[in-house]
Amino acid sequence: MNLSFGQSSSKDKIYTQTDFEKNKIFNETYSFWDKDRKNWFSASADTSKISYFVDARNYKGIVNYGVTFRTKTFRNFNFLEHFSMCFLKVEISKCSYNPKDSIADIEGFVSGNNEWGANVLIKTKREKEYVEIFLGEKINTTKICYLGQTVNKDSVEVKLNSKEANEFTVLDTFPAFYFKKKYSHYKTVLGNRFPFKISGKVNRSSLLAFGSSYSEIFDIGAMIYDPEKNKRNKIIRRENYDCIPLITANKRVADIEKEKVQKQEINYYTYTQNAENYIVGRQFGKAKEEYNVLAQKYPILFARDIHNAMRCAILSRDYKNAFWWGEKLALKGIELPYFNSKIFAVLRKNPEWKSFSVKYDSVSKNAQYKWNLNLKKELTDLLDEDQAEYGLENRKSPKVLYETTEKVTGKLIDLLKKEGYPSEEKIGSLVVRDTVLIPFPDFNVLILHAIQQTPKKSKDLNELLDKSTINLEYDQKRSFNNTIGYGSCFRIYKGNLYSSKSCGRTNDAEVRKIAFKFNNPNGFITDYGNYVVEAHDSKDQKLVDEDYKKKYNLIMKLTDDWAFYDKY
Repeated sequence: MNLSFGQSSSKDKIYTQTDFEKNKIFNETYSFWDKDRKNWFSASADTSKISYFVDARNYKGIVNYGVTFRTKTFRNFNFLEHFSMCFLKVEISKCSYNPKDSIADIEGFVSGNNEWGANVLIKTKREKEYVEIFLGEKINTTKICYLGQTVNKDSVEVKLNSKEANEFTVLDTFPAFYFKKKYSHYKTVLGNRFPFKISGKVNRSSLLAFGSSYSEIFDIGAMIYDPEKNKRNKIIRRENYDCIPLITANKRVADIEKEKVQKQEINYYTYTQNAENYIVGRQFGKAKEEYNVLAQKYPILFARDIHNAMRCAILSRDYKNAFWWGEKLALKGIELPYFNSKIFAVLRKNPEWKSFSVKYDSVSKNAQYKWNLNLKKELTDLLDEDQAEYGLENRKSPKVLYETTEKVTGKLIDLLKKEGYPSEEKIGSLVVRDTVLIPFPDFNVLILHAIQQTPKKSKDLNELLDKSTINLEYDQKRSFNNTIGYGSCFRIYKGNLYSSKSCGRTNDAEVRKIAFKFNNPNGFITDYGNYVVEAHDSKDQKLVDEDYKKKYNLIMKLTDDWAFYDKY
C-alpha cells in the first residue's frame, strides 16, 4: 500500500474505498441546501453564508401543504411539482491519516447529476452545478422550508389556507445540521467523475460530507478512532440508477404505493386493467376470460370494454363468445356498419352472421328509440356555445374563454341535476367513420375546460361527476381529463421514447403500454400510459437534442414518422 501511495509515510494509516463504504451513514437521508439557495426552489433573504444538510424526507409537496394557485390572467394554469432524490457516487482513490498531527489527506472522484425536478413551470437559466465537500464536526439544528419563488405572482394568485402567500411563507420545519467553524472545504463540478482533494484535522466526531441536491456522508471519526463501531454495517450496492422519484405530479410516491397496498378491493377496473395488460402482452385468451368475469359481475359495461372483449374472443377463435359480446354492443345503439372493420371479416363469413345481423339491427334501433333526445340536444347546444369561443379559427381572449366556461359550466351543472349524467345508455356511444369507436363523447370537452379553467362552480360539477363515476356512468378513472402529461417520466421526441433520468429506473409495464400504441393493428382501446409528446419544430434543434442527451435516457424507437401524433 505504501508503494501505491509513494508520498505517504510508513507511519501513516491508509484507508480504502471499503473502509469508507463501511462507515457510510445517514444513507438517503439528507438533502443539501447550500449557502446561496436556502431550499430547493429559490434564494432566501437569509444573509448567513452557511450550508445545511437537511432531513427533508417528510416533505409533502407544495399543494399537499394546502397551497392553492389561481390564474389572474384567465389563462389555463396547472401547478405541477415533480421531485426526486438524486445520488452521488464517491470513489476514494487515496486516504492517508497521520496520527502525529491528526491530519487526513483524501483524494478521489465524485459523480452524479442534479436533475431532481421541482416545479416544472419554472424556466430558469441553467447554471453549472457543484458538489460541496466538508470535513469537520456537525452542529444539529432545524431549518424552515419556505414556499419559495414557485410562480410569477403578477399572473398567479397564491394562497395558503385561504390567506395570501409569498416566497417566505413557511411550509414546514425539518431537522438539519451544519459544520462548525474551522472545517475543511472543497468544491468540484458536478457531473461525470470529477476529481476532489481535501485535507483536514480529524477527531472522533468528524464527518466527511458530500452535498449537491442530496448527500453522501461518512463517519470518518469512527473509521479512524473506533473501527469496531460500524464494522457490522452492510455495504449497500446501489442499483444502476441516478435518481428515484419522491413526488410525481404533486403526489408523493410513498403515498401512491401505500394506496396501492390499501386498495386491495376488487372492482370494475381490476378486471379491465388485468385484461388490458394481457392484451398488451398479446395473451388474448386470458384477456377474454377477464372480460367474461367482468360481464358476470357488472350488468352494464362501457362500450370500450365490449369493443375489446369482442376482439379478444375473435383472436382466441371463440366466435360464439364474440357474437354474444356483439349483442351487448347493440344495447349502446351502435349501428351495424360498425362491423365493417377488417377484424370482423371472420364473423361476417360465419353461418350465424345472418341471424345475428338481423337481431342486432333490431336491438340497436330499439336502443336509439329510448335515448334522451332532449339531453342530447342540450349537450349539443352547450358544445356549440363552447366551441364558438374555443374554436381554433376564432379563438377568443383568455378572459372571454374563462367567462364562457363559467357560463357553460353553470348550464351543464343544471342539466346534469335535471336529466342525470349523459351515459352511453341515455345518448349512445360516439362512433366516427362507421367503424371507429371513440371512448369519450364530444361533450367531454366541456368537462375538460371546466378542469382547466376552474370556474366558481367547479366543486358542484366535481360532486356530480364523482356520483356518476360511482354509478359507472362517467368513466372518470380512464378519462384523459385526469392525465397530467407534464407529471410523466416519459417523453416522445422525434419518434423516440425517452425516460427522464430524474425518475430513476424505467417502469417496464409503462414502456410496454406506450409501445403498444404504435403496434396495435386490431384497434384495441387501452390505457397507453402517461407521456408527453415533445414538439420537434424548435428553431434550435441542436440545443434541444443536447438537452435530451443530458436529461433523458433513450429507451427505444417507436416510429420513423416524427409526425405520428397527427395520425394516431
